[in-house]
Amino acid sequence: MITILQEKRGENECFVLSDGKNVLAECIYSFESSEILSLELIPGEDEMFREDVLRAALSRLDFAGKNIVTTKITELGGFLTKLGFTESDGVYSIDTSSFFKPCCGDKH
Repeated sequence: MITILQEKRGENECFVLSDGKNVLAECIYSFESSEILSLELIPGEDEMFREDVLRAALSRLDFAGKNIVTTKITELGGFLTKLGFTESDGVYSIDTSSFFKPCCGDKH
């Protein structure tokens, strides 16, 4: 069974996706600065796992009212922009209030 657990890593927080034995992906982030610090995927694992732990971190920050989240993980630029991050001077950012808004809006 695949699970996502929240952990502490020193002063930072982390979401870990595991199959019960092995860590498959993890996202370390600073709750204080709303920054994604590390986004790791075990080689050979499904890219969706990386997205899952990132979405968990974005959701946690959004729920706490921290709507602008940044990262300097430039090697994942293509992945980040596909999810809606924008880049400026090597810093990727996303507004979680827009990211989690329903796509189709209210049609009443």
